Amino acid sequence: MYSFVQPVIDILASLLQVFFQFAQDWGIAIVLFTLFVRGLLFPLSLRTARQTVLQVFIRPELKLIQERYKTDQPKLMEETMNLYKKAGVKPLAMFSTAILQMPIFMAMYGLFLSHGAQMSSSFIPWVASFSQFDPWHILPALAAGLTFVTSMVPLTSEMAADSSLIQRMGSSLVMVIVFLMVLWKAPVALGLYWTSGSLFGLLERGFYRSRLGRKVLQSGRSNMLMK
Repeated sequence: MYSFVQPVIDILASLLQVFFQFAQDWGIAIVLFTLFVRGLLFPLSLRTARQTVLQVFIRPELKLIQERYKTDQPKLMEETMNLYKKAGVKPLAMFSTAILQMPIFMAMYGLFLSHGAQMSSSFIPWVASFSQFDPWHILPALAAGLTFVTSMVPLTSEMAADSSLIQRMGSSLVMVIVFLMVLWKAPVALGLYWTSGSLFGLLERGFYRSRLGRKVLQSGRSNMLMK
């Protein structure tokens, strides 16, 4: 079933073994491994965040274009693409991190199904091995909760004003339900991996809300204004 991602599984297994040799605990090894992966993906995550900020920044101008050319679809498409080009907005870039994480996530699932029986941790004593699902569903609930909280934290104050709390909650709840469905009966190690990644994502949002983070995040807007 996971044969098409077997090369990725082999790489992840080797990396995870390195972290285990350092930590001497599979739970800590998975957390460290998750932070390592998310750190490698941070440039892509930053790019996605910048694209999100740019799309919010150009939304007033985009609405004017949509109103002006609402009866002329070819012209509307042309002017929209011109605005995107001028602003440096690349719609497909929004999905780059998610697309890259998908094979990693599938490979992690396969890795823990095939190797998880030999893994355990004193931090998760209520399961005998990491190949089992969490009978108390603590980690799936924690992962979903952290994901929900992260999605509720806007990248910038402008984004907080751009959408209502109810709108953000609606889209966030959909993600929570999906994550719960995926992790509910998944190997407990996958729940630990996702929980660690969600915590990293929450800290990442906190960084973007800091003074330094705002400068890093909004450099994309500065580049746009220089054009």
